[in-house]
Amino acid sequence: MAFCKNCGQQINDGAAFCPSCGTPTGAQANAGNPNPGFNPTPNPAPIQPQVMNGDADVQANKGIAWLSYLGILFLVPMFAKKTSQFCRYHVKQGATLCALEIAYTIITEIIKAIVGAIFKGQLKYSIYTGYYYTQSTLYTIVSILFSIGSIAILVFAIMGIVNAATGKVKEIPIIGQIPFIGDLLDKIYYNK
Repeated sequence: MAFCKNCGQQINDGAAFCPSCGTPTGAQANAGNPNPGFNPTPNPAPIQPQVMNGDADVQANKGIAWLSYLGILFLVPMFAKKTSQFCRYHVKQGATLCALEIAYTIITEIIKAIVGAIFKGQLKYSIYTGYYYTQSTLYTIVSILFSIGSIAILVFAIMGIVNAATGKVKEIPIIGQIPFIGDLLDKIYYNK
């Protein structure tokens, strides 16, 4: 008498399947093989990763896809879940948002530096704190205006996080209309 490798149920000699769970016993495979330990296929084909899509993909990967909208962390789902169509969609949008944020920050700092150099602030003295420097009014206004743009980028990131975490495949306004970064990722990383 033998025992099932899956459930441990006792199996009659010569039975092809376990009567309890239906697991093959290997008796049929070994019946025509005089050497049961011998594998007739010396190099089996490697297992290819299965591309995931549909509802199973969304349910399996929405827990990691939201990281795509946290700046450079879009690399985590990009490398960890390469075969997921759901993650790929959000990685493309997250990478576009990250590139937009970097470009916006660089442009903002350049313009603020130019405005600060042209419209110099004043050095003032206070008996309580000593000397301090105040920026010009125009520099302050420009800084506030650029801060509003930074808030818009934050709102886009929150929208993306909510969409990914709830399993939605929905474009973020403005970001979803910029295909350049997503197309570049397809060509370089996803080999399309």
